[in-house]
Amino acid sequence: MTVSSLPLPTSAFTFSGHETFALRSNWLKKAYDLLQHMPDLFYREDAFVRLGVGKNMAQSIRFWGRVCYVFDRAEAGAAHQATWLGEALLDDAHGWDPFLVTPTSRWLLHWQIAARPEAAFTWYYAFNLLRRGEFTAPQLAQQIVELVARHGGKPPSDATIGRDIDCMLRCYLRPDLAQLGPAIEDALHCPLHELDLVQQVPGQPAYRLVGGAHPDLPDQLVAYAALQQARRLGRASLAFNDLAYGERSPGRVFRLDEDALLTRLLRFEEVTVGQAVYADQGGIRQILWRAPEDEGLDRALLDSAFAQERRYA
Repeated sequence: MTVSSLPLPTSAFTFSGHETFALRSNWLKKAYDLLQHMPDLFYREDAFVRLGVGKNMAQSIRFWGRVCYVFDRAEAGAAHQATWLGEALLDDAHGWDPFLVTPTSRWLLHWQIAARPEAAFTWYYAFNLLRRGEFTAPQLAQQIVELVARHGGKPPSDATIGRDIDCMLRCYLRPDLAQLGPAIEDALHCPLHELDLVQQVPGQPAYRLVGGAHPDLPDQLVAYAALQQARRLGRASLAFNDLAYGERSPGRVFRLDEDALLTRLLRFEEVTVGQAVYADQGGIRQILWRAPEDEGLDRALLDSAFAQERRYA
């Protein structure tokens, strides 16, 4: 039985909003650009016309933009506005990667979706709470429903959780081109396909989460993930097991094996310019942050990750 070790408010248990459409790269940029001069976009009856999609797709774009934290509801009025992350990522003039073509962007989007329970809970459960790397859709549905009930939430219907799991799988599984027909162009647009984090077990209606070294995952993004984990736990030090197996940890969300994670932790002092150091004393392996509350570290680490990408492009 899987039990979350971190608080899970019932507001986190949402299983709809994507309208069954997987994330598509061009949606985030398209919505971001329109919101710059039309903050009430998603409250307008012609939102789908301006976005150039169907009505249900317009709702899905709103869902994915908020889940990926590139825009959010404004504090006042019927409006949305770009987040600092959305502006830093998608701005035409100074954005890191406005068209989301780099591995860094893909890993960052995955982190935003899978490391925050309030974003997309099925994604969160699969990458943080699923203790076995292999599962079937019915098994995953049953486990999620049981967890929601234990935490006092309202369990989703079979149909709702089924659609949610199907959408999650389609975000990560490369499509079978022979079966897609005219839908092939749309299906190939999800940036998370390139991560190869989920595979179907050959000849079975089962799936597995894929771990490994993930060489295209920047060290700076691993450090960014470790920083978020330290803040959530309220600690400046994180033991290796926390980083490898804890909820919302870089090891679990990015599916890094122990050797790959350790190799990256050994580079943290250089990657963070001395803000985090690896220590191994008395057999206790840990990362020590000097000032994890420094919000400037978030931007600095992501700046560095994308700058590295440009250097090696």
